[in-house]
Amino acid sequence: MGTSLLNDDIICVSPKDFIDGPNTPGQPRVTAFENEGMWAGITTVIAKGSPSQWHHHADHDSVMYMLSGQIRVDWGEDGEKSFTMAPGDFAFFKRGVIHPAEVILGDEDIRFVAVRVGKGETVINVDGPGSNVDVSSFE
Repeated sequence: MGTSLLNDDIICVSPKDFIDGPNTPGQPRVTAFENEGMWAGITTVIAKGSPSQWHHHADHDSVMYMLSGQIRVDWGEDGEKSFTMAPGDFAFFKRGVIHPAEVILGDEDIRFVAVRVGKGETVINVDGPGSNVDVSSFE
């Protein structure tokens, strides 16, 4: 068997123990677990009427699970691609894909759980859409 991402057998983290960040304008986050190789937390999407700042997750693959509300995520060289997420939906984001998120349904508490596996910084904010980032620059 391989090595685990965490040393403890089981860890339970309550909301009172969450750590603020890393944040993107329009998408504040709290961290539940973080070590070299994994990040897990909750993102609240507050960007309504215009998307959050464009960003990518560097050398991390990400899995999201939508808890509440509905968001649209754009991506592609010119931001021409998009999909929506509603409660119960999962999404996979390949490392280096530049994207924002925007609330399209719901007023408050628009949240999803995210787990990222990779290395280095988990969120890098950028000025706009573009090609997928060459993640070899993060090695």
